[in-house]
Amino acid sequence: MKRPALSLGLAVLTAAAFAQAPVIPESAYRRDMPDTITPPPVVVTTGPLFNRAAFSSAYARAGRPAMAVLWNREFTDVLQQGSASQVSIDTLRAGASSGEAVRVPGYAAAQVSGAVVGNTTITSQEVKSQRAQRSGPVERVDLQMRSAFMQTLAASGVRLVDRNVVMRTTAARQKGGSLDTQQVETEALTQNARLLMEVLNTRDASSPTGWATYVSIKRLADGVVLAEGYMNGRPPEDAPRAAPRFEADPRGGFREIVKPVTVGDTGKLVAEQTLARLGEALAR
Repeated sequence: MKRPALSLGLAVLTAAAFAQAPVIPESAYRRDMPDTITPPPVVVTTGPLFNRAAFSSAYARAGRPAMAVLWNREFTDVLQQGSASQVSIDTLRAGASSGEAVRVPGYAAAQVSGAVVGNTTITSQEVKSQRAQRSGPVERVDLQMRSAFMQTLAASGVRLVDRNVVMRTTAARQKGGSLDTQQVETEALTQNARLLMEVLNTRDASSPTGWATYVSIKRLADGVVLAEGYMNGRPPEDAPRAAPRFEADPRGGFREIVKPVTVGDTGKLVAEQTLARLGEALAR
């Protein structure tokens, strides 16, 4: 007899609660506004732009050739340094003068004397010509780009050869006679590297940093061009992209978090694009 009375009491309380529910006016609802709980769009990626494993495999099969990098410097067709005779003329002149005057009643006399001494020195010497330096970014920008580029190559297992070091060591082994920069450079690179990479920076308004990079890779033994590329620091339009990150938009919905492109990011991207091209060339 107690259970039916309890059930009847619960039913009465429930009905009373629904009867007392507040009525929300129409003006309290958000109309014509974006939903605030809409999930961000799903982006499907197909993989990274640079496949390091594929490059390492192709590089290993090619015998891991050492590569010399010329940063913002061309390996031109100039066969030897030019020379010119330089003449310097230094002239030194010195002068001195003195005067004397005598005055007495009824008589006046004056005497002036002077001397000039000159010395001329003529020096003649042979001067080696130097190639004009390519224009590039200011030093702090250039160093950031270079370090990111070179570190990406080194982290991928590329054996890098420093031009200045091998040139100095090659020149130290030569005895007698004047040294020719072109000859020393060629001997140093061919003796210590199998591949030559030229990296030239040029101004480009379409680049996030204002600078684009041209890269050319050749075999030193026969001059065969393995890969070339002009890169402005932006990934290709059809390249896979990382999944974007979103944050809540105060106006409703979500907005994408856009990370500003730095000089280091550009240097790394250019290096990865270069290695991708080199890996394809070595795999052929």
